[in-house]
Amino acid sequence: MHKFLVLGLLGLCSLEDIKRKELTIVYILMFGIGGIILHLFAPVCSIYSVLWGMVIGIGLILVSLVTRGSVGMGDGILLMVTGVYLGGYGNLELFMKGLFFAAVWSLGLLVLKKKRGKEEIAFVPFLLISYLSILIRGGWR
Repeated sequence: MHKFLVLGLLGLCSLEDIKRKELTIVYILMFGIGGIILHLFAPVCSIYSVLWGMVIGIGLILVSLVTRGSVGMGDGILLMVTGVYLGGYGNLELFMKGLFFAAVWSLGLLVLKKKRGKEEIAFVPFLLISYLSILIRGGWR
């Protein structure tokens, strides 16, 4: 069940990020509350792992504040919520693979001169690709 909820959340947020370059926080928070309730009845990891997973999102929110929005605040909030579902290691893997896929895509856009260095790209679709790659590999229970 956790897998499908995270997949749905990332899919919904990916479409929104591609279309509008921003995320609706209400959806993300609803998934977060649902994840906490689900974790109470069917935990997949320890509470400490959940908290460590959320720290990744908190760190991204801090980066967003320090850089005055160069990194999206919504991305940090989304990673806090995925931390509830995936725990510390799972969320770190999701984030690092997402960064890798985004870097490869950005490099390709720069080489092909489709974008310049300071232009924004949607990050959540790369988190979705990252999550799909992990699911295909057979990870996370």
